[in-house]
Amino acid sequence: MTLLRPSAALLLLVSACALPACNSNNGVTLPSTVNAVLAITVDPTPVVGTQNTLTYVVTAPYQIHVTETNGLGGELVFVSASVYNPTTGAQVALQYYDSADLTVFVGSKRLEAKGELVVKQTMTYTLADYSKAANMTVTVQMKDDRANLITQSILVKIE
Repeated sequence: MTLLRPSAALLLLVSACALPACNSNNGVTLPSTVNAVLAITVDPTPVVGTQNTLTYVVTAPYQIHVTETNGLGGELVFVSASVYNPTTGAQVALQYYDSADLTVFVGSKRLEAKGELVVKQTMTYTLADYSKAANMTVTVQMKDDRANLITQSILVKIE
């Protein structure tokens, strides 16, 4: 019986050493960068909308380019775009891609350090006065590899 206890204790010690620590980065060395920095651009700028003459619905295709510029990657939490009536400020359309949507529609939710991810979208909306020009905000949120939550937005015109 006394021989089993030291053997069991030794087995427990060896098992504990073999398991990764809770805060382990699994052998990955993170850069000295404190947090990621995002740059967002929209192509084309301004976004060109096409209006249907029968329904007055505006269709505006565009691409969102998300670039990490500080040398620390991470996973995108969401990419969203909202269209606002330029006269009233009321929101008239919204698109929201969460991380699962990005995996399906873009192929990845991961943004590598100094990398770029392109999200293609098409916004459709109708304004109360049947005009075409509107304001659009694009917002991106990312959780970087140091668990910082980074949110960046840009304002774009739709003409």
